[in-house]
Amino acid sequence: MTIDTFTTGSKSKKENKASSNVVNIRSAKKAQAAAQQELMDYMMWTMKYDMDPHRVYDDPIEIFRKEMKAALSVA
Repeated sequence: MTIDTFTTGSKSKKENKASSNVVNIRSAKKAQAAAQQELMDYMMWTMKYDMDPHRVYDDPIEIFRKEMKAALSVA
């Protein structure tokens, strides 16, 4: 083996790491967008109650997610 073989191998590993970081950044942005959308939906959901859901339920987020899943499965 020559020195070129070792350097070429390390370059390809670096390139693979860089391309996998791009995928991770994209998936992180998608996850962040989904979380932001869920937050907006949750805020709108809390507005439909006369009383603050945090005072009515022990875990209002759990109730919200159950209602959203039920609404999506019906539609």
